[in-house]
Amino acid sequence: MRPATLAGLGLRANLNTMTRTEAIAAISAKLATLDDERVLTVADIVQSLDETSAPLRQLSVREQALLAQSKADFAAGRSYSLQEVKAMLDDELESLGVPRSTT
Repeated sequence: MRPATLAGLGLRANLNTMTRTEAIAAISAKLATLDDERVLTVADIVQSLDETSAPLRQLSVREQALLAQSKADFAAGRSYSLQEVKAMLDDELESLGVPRSTT
């Protein structure tokens, strides 16, 4: 289950350190407090999982570091607006002979 899905159910846990037993206990404890709609949502999620689907691969140490850096950049306001990205791409592509975008 993805972190966003767990968060949507009100579960707050560090998914990188939680054991299987702890995860099952946390889910079981939370189920008792959920309304019928959310219990049915959990059931749909669980039923949609099948053993034949390929598990998500673990991120490499480098990928984890890049993700952490990206989060830090966003938190510190180090990001570009859509207009800035379009301008940078236009500049780069123009240097390769591609006309500037019109949007």
